[in-house]
Amino acid sequence: MPTQRFLNLKDSKKNAILEAAAHEFARVPYSAVSINQIIKEAEISRGSFYTYFEDKDDLMRYMLRGFRDTLRKKVFEFLEEENGNPFRLCIRLLKDWIKTGSERITFQIHRNLLADLSVTGQNQMFGIRGFLMKDELYKSFVEELYNRLDKDRYPTTIETLCYIVDMAIMILIKSMAMYYQDPSEKENIIQVLTEEMTILERGMCTQTSQQS
Repeated sequence: MPTQRFLNLKDSKKNAILEAAAHEFARVPYSAVSINQIIKEAEISRGSFYTYFEDKDDLMRYMLRGFRDTLRKKVFEFLEEENGNPFRLCIRLLKDWIKTGSERITFQIHRNLLADLSVTGQNQMFGIRGFLMKDELYKSFVEELYNRLDKDRYPTTIETLCYIVDMAIMILIKSMAMYYQDPSEKENIIQVLTEEMTILERGMCTQTSQQS
């Protein structure tokens, strides 16, 4: 996260830095992002940049903070609307992403990040920083999902749900990355995700299916 020195800047200065960063993240793949280009456009020194942020990863995480908060709210909203079905939730998230992520600069930023970040970096983009309950934010997120889950249909444990969430996130991120590579294939991408979620759901519900 940024230092207190950055947070104490005037809004106009903070916005200038964030706008310059957005332009750079949209211009090139993440690995090619140039701090020099950002500071040039924002009209700050390199030394000043490093008193505000540790590096470009730190800057990226801060820029995406609102996106992650909004995404988490949508997760719980959609899960409730889908009657506690986590697999339908993933399909809803992809459709919503495609619908709302079409703004030009937002599209370019997300495309560059998803295409160029490592799996770890992609997870950080979505605010998933831990696995198997080792991170408090991740633990809280999975616990809240578990509390909202339709447990009659999905009689699972919170530990198993942690694995399911991890797999579902990887599949969802892959689908989003595929969309940014070729938006014209969005219907096929949604269909593939639907099939993948069905397979994942059947694996989770094998015992229940055999009894019914």
